[in-house]
Amino acid sequence: MSRKFKALCAVTFLLAGCGSSGTLNEGTQGAALSELNGEYAFSLAGFDQTGNAMNLAGSIKADGQGHITGGEVDVNDNGAVSSNNAITGTYAFDSNIPPAGSYAFSSSVQGTVGTIALTYTGVGVSHPLAFGFSLQGGGGFGEIMSLDINDFVATGTMQQQSSTALTLSNLAGDYVVALNGRSVNGPTSVLGRLTLGSGGTSSNVVFDRSVAGIGTAGPTTGGSATVAFGSGGPDANGRGTFSLTLNDALGSTTQSFAYYAMTTKRIIAIESDGNGTMTAEFSRQNTPFTAATVVAAGSVFAMSGVDTMAGGNEIAAIGQLQITGVGANTGALHWDSNDDGVIVGPASFASQAVPAFDPTTGRGSVSIAGGAVSGLADSVVFYLTGPGTGMVMDTTVGMMNRAMSGTLTAQAVAPYSAFADLAGLGIMRTQGVSANNAVSLVGVLGLTTSPGAYAMIFDQRVSNGSAVQTQMDQSVPGIAVQSVDEMTGRGTLSLPSGSKTATEVFYVVGPNHIVFIDVSPISSGLNGPSSLFFVDAH
Repeated sequence: MSRKFKALCAVTFLLAGCGSSGTLNEGTQGAALSELNGEYAFSLAGFDQTGNAMNLAGSIKADGQGHITGGEVDVNDNGAVSSNNAITGTYAFDSNIPPAGSYAFSSSVQGTVGTIALTYTGVGVSHPLAFGFSLQGGGGFGEIMSLDINDFVATGTMQQQSSTALTLSNLAGDYVVALNGRSVNGPTSVLGRLTLGSGGTSSNVVFDRSVAGIGTAGPTTGGSATVAFGSGGPDANGRGTFSLTLNDALGSTTQSFAYYAMTTKRIIAIESDGNGTMTAEFSRQNTPFTAATVVAAGSVFAMSGVDTMAGGNEIAAIGQLQITGVGANTGALHWDSNDDGVIVGPASFASQAVPAFDPTTGRGSVSIAGGAVSGLADSVVFYLTGPGTGMVMDTTVGMMNRAMSGTLTAQAVAPYSAFADLAGLGIMRTQGVSANNAVSLVGVLGLTTSPGAYAMIFDQRVSNGSAVQTQMDQSVPGIAVQSVDEMTGRGTLSLPSGSKTATEVFYVVGPNHIVFIDVSPISSGLNGPSSLFFVDAH
């Protein structure tokens, strides 16, 4: 077994003795089934069993009694695109959580973790689609992963749809748009904003683009950046189409997408033209902004990309960004990163430049002296949806660009502590962007009834380059929080992994809401690449 695969196994708890497993019990009935009720849109991205990029998006209707009574799904497997608007299926919640006699969470997890089986087949999809999911209390939002025998290694999110989102007139407004995946140029991230009109046309469009190993371009505006939604708007499942055209220093491209409207504040999409496997997410901007909107006492960022100088392996970075305004030394960053097993952190870069912030677009940038060689980027661009919150992207010039991108989320007010911020339950997923040792996982992380002890339960799927392994109902008790910095929210988790202990670094966003990556030291024998892990409050 390679060092990389050993490390990945440690992070995802595949090493012998790290947890327990069992067969998913689909016998839950009654109240738990009603947690999944209504129409849900979802989007997943990852890789197929041969390591090619794939993604899918869709909408399903759950009846609250274990049945999927309708829906629509689009799949893009390495450019093989298919769609089906006659979806049915079933779903169930796991009725054996936690495993009897092992431990108990401090709050109920019934109606949280489950599976969905659909009737979908199509081009590049030989077997019906199936998913594992973990759901927030109330059933409005969840994490989702692929579990079917197509052996897709993919994760994403699901969210209950709003009926008011099913017309263009109700979707009209200002959005930040983030696109990620494989384009004709390679691993690519695109970040920008637009104003969507009620007829499907867009104005005030501006985009930045980065390609791993090549560089960056932007901001691109005017006729060189256009987005057009189909004038017919979304159908009854929230599905519609749009196109994106960019003409910048990286080339001239036009891409087509199938989108699903989740709410009037969020739209997800996948590329549908067969030329790439990009995903897209639209997040509503809470405009108007002022010059003061850029000020952030603390925002947590979680970014991942592809390091072409390290064999195309994944780089992941998490940290805190603080901004006091626009100026030569008004930015401060703290971060940890994992670049194919090379661990950096805790890194602390004070007095960094924030060259500009445009309140008309929400676009700003941060220059980070020596950031790329320290596990992050020499510069990043961000687009805000509100104060301290939005999306962020690597804009490093040249070959050191890894097309890193991700979320920027305003932190709750300091001080931070395990007692205040890790006292309950969260739903969990991974997000990976490299086919090398791809992993997908969804589950639950939370405090148990044993003082100071935490546990995880999860389903997972891992590709080691030659085979895809799927494990259901995994559990890892005995997790400990080693520290939490009261000002940055940075902390560490120790996870038992057989006779060894893996180390994870996290940053607190708010109560039971964290992001984390693996930073196990080389001496542990567990060091290796890491995906991003997201934990959202249950």
